[in-house]
Amino acid sequence: MKFLCSIRTICGSAAERNTVQELRIFCRRNELVENIMVLLAEEPRRELSSELRLQAVAAITSLSKVEGALEEKIPLFVVCFRSIFLLPSEQDLDTNLYSKTLRALDEMLHSLVFIHPSASIGEELKDVFQVLLPFTSLQSSTVRQRAVGRIWKLTHSLAHYCQEKPRHSSEQSPSASYDELRLPVLGQLVGCLILCCAFVQEDKTCRCALSALRHLYRFVLWRSRWEGQLDEQGKLEQWEADHEFSLTWTTNTTVILLRFEKYFHSSEKTDLILLALQGMRDCSNYNTQVASTLMAILTVDFNPMPNDVQRIVMAIHRSRKLITEEQALRTIRSSFTSLAAANPRAMTLSLLRCSPTCDKDIWELWELALSSVDAVPKMVQALLHQLETVPLGQKTEVGVLHTAAATALHKLLQYLDYGPQVRLVFPELFVVLIIQLVSAGPLAPLEITAITEDPFRPSAPTSAIRMVVETAHSLLLCAEMDNLAFSMDTHNLWARLQGAATWQNGLHSLAKVMLKNCRDQCRPIFRHLQNLLQYHQLQWREVPAMAFYLELWSCQGHHEDDTCPQKIFRKYIRSKQPKSRELALRGLRNLYAGRMQLLLPDALLWLQDMRADIKLQAIHLLQDIAAQHPASIRGVLSQLAVQLLSCFNEDNAEVRWRSMELFALLLEAPGRKRLLLQAERSLLPLFIHMNEDIPNVAQAAQKALIHAAKLLGWQQLQRLASAAEVWMIADCLLQKRGRDAEQYLKDTVLHLHSPQVPVRDTAVRFLGLLGRKLRNENREKMSDIRKALEGAKEDSEPAVRCLVLQTLLILSVLEDVPPTRPRLPPMVLENVEGVSALHRDGSSSVTFVVVLHVELK
Repeated sequence: MKFLCSIRTICGSAAERNTVQELRIFCRRNELVENIMVLLAEEPRRELSSELRLQAVAAITSLSKVEGALEEKIPLFVVCFRSIFLLPSEQDLDTNLYSKTLRALDEMLHSLVFIHPSASIGEELKDVFQVLLPFTSLQSSTVRQRAVGRIWKLTHSLAHYCQEKPRHSSEQSPSASYDELRLPVLGQLVGCLILCCAFVQEDKTCRCALSALRHLYRFVLWRSRWEGQLDEQGKLEQWEADHEFSLTWTTNTTVILLRFEKYFHSSEKTDLILLALQGMRDCSNYNTQVASTLMAILTVDFNPMPNDVQRIVMAIHRSRKLITEEQALRTIRSSFTSLAAANPRAMTLSLLRCSPTCDKDIWELWELALSSVDAVPKMVQALLHQLETVPLGQKTEVGVLHTAAATALHKLLQYLDYGPQVRLVFPELFVVLIIQLVSAGPLAPLEITAITEDPFRPSAPTSAIRMVVETAHSLLLCAEMDNLAFSMDTHNLWARLQGAATWQNGLHSLAKVMLKNCRDQCRPIFRHLQNLLQYHQLQWREVPAMAFYLELWSCQGHHEDDTCPQKIFRKYIRSKQPKSRELALRGLRNLYAGRMQLLLPDALLWLQDMRADIKLQAIHLLQDIAAQHPASIRGVLSQLAVQLLSCFNEDNAEVRWRSMELFALLLEAPGRKRLLLQAERSLLPLFIHMNEDIPNVAQAAQKALIHAAKLLGWQQLQRLASAAEVWMIADCLLQKRGRDAEQYLKDTVLHLHSPQVPVRDTAVRFLGLLGRKLRNENREKMSDIRKALEGAKEDSEPAVRCLVLQTLLILSVLEDVPPTRPRLPPMVLENVEGVSALHRDGSSSVTFVVVLHVELK
């Protein structure tokens, strides 16, 4: 007892001497709060023989004035309430001491919440009420009375605080006031108090509960003003009428609930519904009928948020087996149907989360939800949406829900009653299931065999892909497309749709079978795919949807005036998915078969794209146009040739190869005389690319160089190119086109950065030859050549680095030799001869260093 009195004394003196910080450290170091809790826990439960409880509660009140002394309050509340609430009834105790103890407890709670709160008042109240509420549902009427009494006191203080606050905080914003008094447990609190009003034999408990409800109603009215719900005159008048009602009040709990319900948020109604569910359990001490009535009232015209639907569905799923009262079960069934009608999508997701395997217990809830006729199509739409969200095989929560959706849909398809509703969205469901199959990823042969041949047992664990196959099969039967289902089984299309190497061929076969067996029923499927591709962002579904659409379109025969396919193909030619771009080009080629020249403007535009595969598609198309309609490209020869020249240095080898092939084709096309300038510009790049180690590119460069030389009338170069005399070609270019040395320098420097080692090697050697030619003509360009070579000294290939160093050495020697000097000094000649020997690598071409050596001599 002295310990508790000492705490009160030091707290009082600390406030006077302004030593609160030191006291806080002292309290934590000596664990004063923990020691008080131990004392309370050790007090005898069945008697009130001393003032220890009174002094302990008073000590806690004193400690509440010390900021930071009471950190963990919930364990403290639990100990205090148990120590006092579980005492025997008042007539068996010292009445005077008992009254003082309760008053001290009320003072402690008031001080902790309203006078010295460590957080917002709403948070402090939440902590207190969370500990108090379980005591209101205990079997002991004495305990219930004490707990409800404390709630009444706190709600009275809350209502008084709300009434007085505007007078003392005129500068505080409404939002700040609202945030300070946000009460997350309001719905649960009102529900507990309404259920406590049903204990009619406990007069004092009922009166305290009714009074607390009145105070809470005043708080709710106050909150509605701060939330800005009363802007309209009609709402203001309604609020004033409700305020008048709060002054008169009533004992009819149904009327009280309806009054609260008008101002409750969705989450607060949900809290109240969950509490009613607990009250309906057989083991509950609450009145089951009152709890049922409460739930029935709250679910009428209730439009809950998705998260609230999930909470209610989960609670019903857990509680249903614990409730046997017939009225309560009827209320649950009725409420569940209402929830499904109010938010079918949220209901569907909630049921999927409850049991992804759709077991017997959860299917009973599915049937309840589907008993609302209006909810069925929307719930089927929700299943469809879930199937469209992610592809099969993802281990995330969304992936699990996807499998659960397929399972639920398969279960639903087994009941004929839902057939008409499912058939309304048959095209959408069939398309998404087929897309899921082709998107499932690679499967081992044994996996495919197990999926398509082993007997299907719905009750046994089933893979996601098998469930999709079975659902698609059941869907066809539901849509009365038995012939298609039979054909897919006969032709083993289910397996072919799942193979990474066979899915496209499988879609082609599926399109043919569909059009053969049920052409009329395929039209809605085709229209749905068309709508998806035109107006939706398909993400992972894009490629399979595009492939399926293209196969159906091709198999059913297309028309020249069909504008929708043209729009779709043009849209996806610029898709981020390479496969979609390939399919779109295939579609356009089929659409414009026989009149390919009409795609010429598009092809020229696609050729400018930064993506290699789009360039490649454009080149393929241009090759076809040039081959089939050569006259159509006459007007764009120069433009096309310039664009192709820029493709010669692309990183993609096939783009280089095909662009050179097409360039060669242009050099023989009608009107080729217009390409003289482009032919000249192509000589050096084509010569350099002749040295690539990719045969297709090297051969295409050689062929294009031959045609360029022929067009320019340069027979020597044509002959050398045909014989692939590489360094004689280089010498020929420098002798005949010496005036182009500056352009040659620019083009060659670009090739120093090629990923191809032979190309960089050739560029270095050509710079050496170019340096020999310019040494007496243009000193400035010689300097540029040296700078370019200096930049190549760090090449990743040792052979190229060595060649760069040798070339720099030779050029430095050449620059030191006067033009009229007949011979170098012997020492310099020895160095040059040594460098020349290093350059001989056994190749068929003689290195330019040897040429330089001979020239110097």
